Amino acid sequence: MSEDTQIRDDANELLNISVNYARRMLRRYGEFGPFAFSLDEKRELVNETTPRKDLPPDPALLLELLQQQITERSHKKEIIAAATAANVSLSKPSAEGFTDALLVEIEHQNGYCVKAFVPYRIGGGQLFRLLPRHIRFGAAQIQDGVARFFAQ
Repeated sequence: MSEDTQIRDDANELLNISVNYARRMLRRYGEFGPFAFSLDEKRELVNETTPRKDLPPDPALLLELLQQQITERSHKKEIIAAATAANVSLSKPSAEGFTDALLVEIEHQNGYCVKAFVPYRIGGGQLFRLLPRHIRFGAAQIQDGVARFFAQ
């Protein structure tokens, strides 16, 4: 397997785990806060949780804490790739007409860096939560990202 193929596989694995995690949170709670995953040297997925008891209620601050933690871990050579995820609103609706999106920023130690916007819509969940929520994801929109975790 070429290095480029391995890097794309790593990035896809981080994107897939992020979308699946967001789906579970949306189905259960109807929302989600920022979260992160990383890949260690053995290419095992790690759910990056902040070890603080007093987590900030502000999503932007929580995302910043996760980003700082990942940057520290990358500088210690504990991880080879990472993804942070946050809930965002799109400035214009997606092709499917969705305005909410999961923003996943993925970075690999070799410099590969992308932002994936994955639009979604929640349906159901009415009648005192007796009806389950249904989550529909749209097509991901990929853009170049800005390196920050592995930047020297």
